[in-house]
Amino acid sequence: MLSRRATGILERSAWGGPGRLTGIHRAEATVPDEDRYLAHLCGLADNPNLPGHLLDKLVAVTSGELDTGPDLFGAPTLDMSDLADAPVIETVAETMARRTDLPEATYEQLVTDDRLWVRLYLSRNPAVPEHLLWTLANDRAVRPELAWNPTVPLKLLSDIAVSVKLPHVLLPRIASANRAELRLLASSRAWQIRALVAPHTGLPRDVISRLVADPEPRVVHALVAAKNPHCSPALLHDLVQRAGSTSPQVAQHPNTEADTLMLCLRTQPARRHAARHPNLPSEVITDLLDDPDLLVAEAAAANPALPTKIMEAVLAEAH
Repeated sequence: MLSRRATGILERSAWGGPGRLTGIHRAEATVPDEDRYLAHLCGLADNPNLPGHLLDKLVAVTSGELDTGPDLFGAPTLDMSDLADAPVIETVAETMARRTDLPEATYEQLVTDDRLWVRLYLSRNPAVPEHLLWTLANDRAVRPELAWNPTVPLKLLSDIAVSVKLPHVLLPRIASANRAELRLLASSRAWQIRALVAPHTGLPRDVISRLVADPEPRVVHALVAAKNPHCSPALLHDLVQRAGSTSPQVAQHPNTEADTLMLCLRTQPARRHAARHPNLPSEVITDLLDDPDLLVAEAAAANPALPTKIMEAVLAEAH
């Protein structure tokens, strides 16, 4: 098994053997060795630090010499041959709803269209007049799409934020907001509106200080989810301790340090993210190659901090 080979290499290495995840509960691995090996190969294929000679070997090993069988993670294999020549049908109204060069009267007609896709395209169209965006906002089916319109009024965007769950990403209108607008949003009484500015990487220093100290954890959570570089290692560690639900996002932040990542490994949704983080100790990464969750094992193999000797041990399974 890979674990024995990897362990043997580690025991002969300078740092004396694989570490065990102290305080982290793990079930015994029950997946077949072949599936685990393929998960490791997938991870190595995505590992930016895989040396050239091992990359060549990986290509050789996977170029028809292995029969991988069904998809490793259970995704169905679809025969698309019957659909290859199927045309993509789009109505005239849908095509027009995406255009940015139409008269206002045409947009007014399209807003009343009964077809959902027409109204969805209109919601993101930056050429649609502001008063029509407010009209579209009354339609619950398309209201969330308006948040992605680069010309949506900040007042409307704020209304949407408190009524619809938006992802923690930089929205186009926030990206183009000036400093006065960013300060206005960051001072809102509604945490959802304050969270809107969290993904912005060019925030004024006073706004950053306000958001980092925000009394609503979900605002700080938004900062972390957006991988805002102003999140310090201490802030990330404290956040995991105060709100374990933030572990998946903290585990993906580049500023997260080893002790915080070890805490993240205790939360199942965060394990595969922590396993891929380069700040995780190399002996822990190696131990995670044997994790019963193949997504975690693959992430560990993809970790750039995985020792080269262990990469060699993984590829030695081809013999």
